[in-house]
Amino acid sequence: MNTQEFLDLLSTHAGKELLFEYAPSSYVSKAYHITEVKNVYFDSVDCGGNTHSERQTIVQLWVNPVEVKNKYMEADKALSILQKVDQVKALHRPAELFLEYGDKERPTSNYSIKSVEADDEKVILKLYVEPTACKPILSLQTVADSCCGPGDKCC
Repeated sequence: MNTQEFLDLLSTHAGKELLFEYAPSSYVSKAYHITEVKNVYFDSVDCGGNTHSERQTIVQLWVNPVEVKNKYMEADKALSILQKVDQVKALHRPAELFLEYGDKERPTSNYSIKSVEADDEKVILKLYVEPTACKPILSLQTVADSCCGPGDKCC
């Protein structure tokens, strides 16, 4: 999901509680806050010598361990935070969006949105972490043509 799609999603579900499901039936606590929004630019070279550049938006979620809340943040509150950020540092709307989260049990990871479920009261963003991958293979090169084949020195 890109940044614009996320903003549209939040707008569409204004007034509904916003839940983040990081594993089946496991949710980020109701005491979460959006503590940082990052505009990230990557300029990289993969193991095959191919260059890549991409933009990402990373929304950091943090849970206050001493705060108790009886309700999740509503989508319009999250949207207002992102709109405020956008006024200070413009969000790159086509950028892929990630949610950064970690706690005592889980290392901090950047989650993608796998799917969305909504009803009259809440919207649930089902998250997942994409495993690392060899970009030359992902770009439809054969293993024999990439540096990631058996016996190659760069991987």
